[in-house]
Amino acid sequence: MRKVDGLREVIANQFACEYKAYDLRRVCNEYGIEPDAGLEPMNGKRLYVSNGLNKMPDDDIWKLARRIAKEFNNVEMIKTMEPYLNDTELTFSFVTRRRIVDFLDSLSDMEGQMKLDDFLSFIWNMTEIADIFIGITIGQEIMSAVKYNKTMSYKELLTNRLQVKYLPDETFVKFLECLVKPEVREGDEQKKYVQGINGIIREDGYELYISSQKSGVPHYSIGKRRIVEGKLKNLIFAPIGQKPDITIENTISNKLRLIGDTGNCLFYNFEIGADGLQWNTLVEWWKENNKESDGNPELELYGRLRASLDSEVEKIFFRTYYNYYRHPIKKDIPALVPQVYLHYDPRSKYQRKGQVVYSHQRMDFLMLLPEGNQIVFELDGQQHYSQNGKASPALYAEMVKDDRALRLKGYEVYRFGGYEFLDENSAKKMVCDFFDNLFERHEIEL
Repeated sequence: MRKVDGLREVIANQFACEYKAYDLRRVCNEYGIEPDAGLEPMNGKRLYVSNGLNKMPDDDIWKLARRIAKEFNNVEMIKTMEPYLNDTELTFSFVTRRRIVDFLDSLSDMEGQMKLDDFLSFIWNMTEIADIFIGITIGQEIMSAVKYNKTMSYKELLTNRLQVKYLPDETFVKFLECLVKPEVREGDEQKKYVQGINGIIREDGYELYISSQKSGVPHYSIGKRRIVEGKLKNLIFAPIGQKPDITIENTISNKLRLIGDTGNCLFYNFEIGADGLQWNTLVEWWKENNKESDGNPELELYGRLRASLDSEVEKIFFRTYYNYYRHPIKKDIPALVPQVYLHYDPRSKYQRKGQVVYSHQRMDFLMLLPEGNQIVFELDGQQHYSQNGKASPALYAEMVKDDRALRLKGYEVYRFGGYEFLDENSAKKMVCDFFDNLFERHEIEL
């Protein structure tokens, strides 16, 4: 028997067991299963579902299995499907779920500030009667076994009793989010759980991130990790004066080279590590490339980067960040890199007879954070949304189009309006508060 045919049988059997005959037609319609018109669920539930599944192409059966694994509120269904499901069919693999269980078992306090049964009631019905003769609820039974008599470990509870491994993806996400609810834990305990969970689910392309703040306490949600497509190979930034003269030295390895006046643009082609690009790393690179200089390499680099900034808004943003975070005795900080080329057209608009290949070639600022997170900062002056002092829908549309393109490539994009910088003191506070929240979101301690 083919694997996909075995999966058809499993789904048919489980649907027949799960639903009453009078509900089955509606459920099949919801899941795109279309049995022959002459068949009736009352004449055989399994036969009814099997008929519809046999008419579906193999690819659609796998799509159906993925949908069931994501949203079907029945752990027995997913458990029965396990031999037929690859981990790739699940948003969160069976391996990830087992690691989460091991992580929670190692800490043995997943309920945090709550009672264990109250915490579990976020996901499971703890008021259901577990034993009709004794008259105790599931919650009472679990409390007795885990907390009072200690006859059941957290691992046994999560694996055997609650079967976390087989939760639908949507329920599994809810469970993880509940673990870091403010009513469950705050402060360092919350951070410990966030970091531990993220270290596991990142393998599946997801992470807990701060979705809101209430009363100064972060609330976390699970979302897709924003990882930029492709491997970072070159960083061309901080141009002064004319456009840099760039050639492709090796088309196979995508190796670029600056020729002519190489001083008008900076070219960083060191490997970007798991920690992203740190300020001290950039300083060491500058030092290595300016050995003849007797000055302070950090001050020289800072001055060179600042010189590439055109507007006062950019200068305030740049100066505020480094003045606020950079300190000799503090930890290293992520480098805030100005005027980074994302696209590059060696020809001018004039040379192309008015045709524009890339309307937006440079990012105002780029920050490369750990775990491959790449953050773009755009500071929008009037030229981004107005022309001759009048609002320009065309310019605005071009701006948001570029924004979408960056986001689809995996960049995390933040825009600032020039109006926010009219008062320098309030602008400085705004910038500092923003970076504090950004680093907290990405779990960067400075």
